[in-house]
Amino acid sequence: MKIGLTAGADPKARTAALLDARAAALAGRAAGAEQAVETTAYLVCACGAERYGLPLAAVAGVTPERPCTGLPGAPPALRGITAVAGVIVSVLDLAACLGLDRDGDESGHVVHLRAQEPPIALAVDRVLGIARIEPGLARSVNEPESLGRGPLSGYAPPGSDRTGDIREGFSLIDVPTLLARHTT
Repeated sequence: MKIGLTAGADPKARTAALLDARAAALAGRAAGAEQAVETTAYLVCACGAERYGLPLAAVAGVTPERPCTGLPGAPPALRGITAVAGVIVSVLDLAACLGLDRDGDESGHVVHLRAQEPPIALAVDRVLGIARIEPGLARSVNEPESLGRGPLSGYAPPGSDRTGDIREGFSLIDVPTLLARHTT
């Protein structure tokens, strides 16, 4: 950084020149800074060996799974009902909703969904973390190598998580479509 004043120059002029030079350097550094990238957050869960991402905007909370009271004549995907903070919640098995084999283990997590009436939660084997994906990196089901129609809306390939916490790829779940199939 060259100021252009000699050591014997007026101290006020020297200070002003230093401040101007510092402001110019900081302005130049900010201009080259990385732009903020818009991402969509997903709660990544495991069902067996498979990984699924639920839009974080649809998730109200996660709790350890508790025993459910089964309902006679209920569809296979409905594990039952349970009480959470004094509210009765229907618990759907995510693996069963997606047509996967159930392992029978009920010691995973329950993902409580936001703004559902009646309240609904999804039972998963475990919650792995939160991934932030750039919308352009996720493959849509409308692409040629699509996953088909239904509750899966796309796929986040390995390495697409901006946080770096989730290294494996995962399928993206369309929560309204999933619930429409299993709550009517």
